[in-house]
Amino acid sequence: MIMVMVMKKVMGLIAAVCLVLSGCTPTVNGPRDEIRLYDWVGEFDNGNTAQLCFYDSDAAFTVENSDDSLDIVGLCSLTDDSIVIIDSSDDVSYEFDYELHGDSVELSYHGDTVTLEKKVEK
Repeated sequence: MIMVMVMKKVMGLIAAVCLVLSGCTPTVNGPRDEIRLYDWVGEFDNGNTAQLCFYDSDAAFTVENSDDSLDIVGLCSLTDDSIVIIDSSDDVSYEFDYELHGDSVELSYHGDTVTLEKKVEK
């Protein structure tokens, strides 16, 4: 009888832990969900850097070199293979094609492609 009560408590505790953990784990249904979960960065041989970050419904794509930087920041729309960012500073839309490869993403714009790596912490 005591063993049955202990088993019920243990099972209840296991169920509660599973419920809590399932609520903390983001659901990834495809590339658009995965790319949005992380920041993506690249450092290149010529000293240039690039970064792609997502914030709620916005995105920011930044490219920097020793002389200048380019910031595209604004409202973002995602599909499973493209990102559209409407730059809030000039209302111009930028459409990037992307392809995920595990911990990296190939980001293309008008035939030019850069590879960014998943930033570990966000």
